[in-house]
Amino acid sequence: MRYVIIGAGAIGGVVAARLAQHSTTNPPLLIARGDHGDAIEAAGLRVRSPDDDTVIRLPLASSAAGVHLQIDDVLVFATKTQQVEQALREWADQPVHDGRTFVGSAGAILPAFTALNGIESERIALRHFARVFAVCVWLPGVHLTPGEVVVRIAPSSGTFVVGRYAAEATEADRELLATLEADWTGSTFQIFLADDVMRWKHRKLLSNLGNALQALLGPAVEGTDDLRARLEAEAVEIYTAAGITWPTADDEEAWRGDSFDVRPVPGLEGDFGGSSWQSIQRGTGSIETDYLNGEIALMARLHGLEAPLNAEVQRLARQAAGSGAGAASMTVDQVSAALDEVDHASVSAD
Repeated sequence: MRYVIIGAGAIGGVVAARLAQHSTTNPPLLIARGDHGDAIEAAGLRVRSPDDDTVIRLPLASSAAGVHLQIDDVLVFATKTQQVEQALREWADQPVHDGRTFVGSAGAILPAFTALNGIESERIALRHFARVFAVCVWLPGVHLTPGEVVVRIAPSSGTFVVGRYAAEATEADRELLATLEADWTGSTFQIFLADDVMRWKHRKLLSNLGNALQALLGPAVEGTDDLRARLEAEAVEIYTAAGITWPTADDEEAWRGDSFDVRPVPGLEGDFGGSSWQSIQRGTGSIETDYLNGEIALMARLHGLEAPLNAEVQRLARQAAGSGAGAASMTVDQVSAALDEVDHASVSAD
């Protein structure tokens, strides 16, 4: 079985590198583009953690074109959510072979794993792939430099909750998941198989609502926690109205345990934020906030409600990314004032 890792950022890069480093069977195929892909092709993928600094050579491609897919391949999508639909379309119609015999398209045959933040990528994937597996990701990774990814924990490189999406797992699914669990556990990851994986992704979404604040304010800024608490409280109200349940913080802590102790990485200085901060720090021009805070706004509207705080942070982050303002373009007071204004307007409207 070969894992095709589509997206070589902080998540996909770390997963592919660790699988290549520890695999005793087929090495993964990593899909990487642009300067990052060029750097990996030229010199390998550098992986830095609190315990190691390693350069990994692994099979690489820049797109689906030319990749010879086999019936036992597993596609792992590790892009940002705003990029995943394009990636899914690129791969869904690729031919799959059993040896040299064509057996069908990737979307009809191959399993697609969605290792992304938010809860929308699975619905998007199901438009293109018949077998979709949701992955809740806990991996404090950083990707800022072409050819390099950083994971800020060790010896574990991350924790994943994995399960079949929108269908009961078949016997073949369970065999696949058991193989993935063995392969990834042997490559320094913790794997939990769960039929209720989307409950865990809803839990993770709550913790990701602060990602936009890191992008707007910078990481580790005093006053951010109070703003994040306001966003989460609003989201919890929407979850409750929508009848959504999710694991507790204690449940999450029990699974992550002491393996999630972030430690300094030798040679790296300063504070680092999550995926949204990294996107705006690299100047990509896009940010995943529409599928994080924007997910809460959408959920509220679908139930005849409002989520003005999350909608406002969604707008501010989207504008900051689109304008090229860079990380830390606002102050805590400015964001707080913006939230107060929309909150008061919402109350007045009621």
